[in-house]
Amino acid sequence: MTYLQNHTILSSGDLDEVRESIKNLAARHDLDVKGRQADFHARVAAVERDDINLMHVTFGNARLSVESSEEDDDGLLLYLVTSGTGVAQHCGEELEFSANAGFMRDLAVPVSATEDDFGAVVLRLSKNKLKNHARSLVGDDVDLKGLRFNPAIDPATPGWNVFRHTVDYVAHNLDGPLRDVQNPFITTQMKDMLFTQCLSLLPNSYQDVMNGRAVTEIVPYYVKRARDHIHAHAHKKLGLADIAAAAGCGYRGLQKGFMDAYGKPPIAYLRTVRLKRVRTILKTELNGKTVAEVARQWGFSHMGRFAKDYQREFGELPSETIRKYV
Repeated sequence: MTYLQNHTILSSGDLDEVRESIKNLAARHDLDVKGRQADFHARVAAVERDDINLMHVTFGNARLSVESSEEDDDGLLLYLVTSGTGVAQHCGEELEFSANAGFMRDLAVPVSATEDDFGAVVLRLSKNKLKNHARSLVGDDVDLKGLRFNPAIDPATPGWNVFRHTVDYVAHNLDGPLRDVQNPFITTQMKDMLFTQCLSLLPNSYQDVMNGRAVTEIVPYYVKRARDHIHAHAHKKLGLADIAAAAGCGYRGLQKGFMDAYGKPPIAYLRTVRLKRVRTILKTELNGKTVAEVARQWGFSHMGRFAKDYQREFGELPSETIRKYV
């Protein structure tokens, strides 16, 4: 199958031109050819529709070395390998991949790889948009921790072939029947299908919740004490020193404990708790108060930053919440 043949944006043997093209579409990759330069010839195709960002890249018969530094705390690149083999170092692991396998790159973490005859469909994703999609499916009451995917996806992973077929379906339709159709309802349906299957079928920290299974992660007692203190005193002025004192541990241990348990440091966890309290009030009991008054009540003094944090957490602005629920 030739992916996105009607969306080819580059066909070139010029390394610098290829580097620039990929950087503008996905992330900066320092590519070098190992062996005969004549074996290198890249084809890059890409299509973007709202929150669907798909690429297909091939590099000819070349052996490549790839280096890419950390770049984006929110970004993910899911590679669905279509040809070739490779070995990557990512997230402290050495990962081998081949045709039909998957590889999830977290753009917050550097990667280095060696690739032979490599080709892949690349789906760019946002952690925050995936988190907001998960919340729309499971509800606000579920405590969604930091989203983490397993970097390596074996072809035998249950559900992987289903997800691959869905990506094939989306790529085929955006390249063919829907190439010139600008219909946001259809695009949203395809995006929702991709996001739902990504969260439900690929190994990640939300998978149990998405599939209705109980999460049995053990949280250390000192993290529980800190968590309970945050929930009980979220309306008061709290700093890291206050939370660490309530937990009975040092700053570094507390930070690590929260990152392991919730995917975020304690102060970020406190901010999420306060944002949820604000959202509850905006949905049910404004009682004549303005958004700014409610936000200040819960410790948000900078309205621009508050609105940005609120939108990142819930996928909508405070004003949109009021219009939706009040």
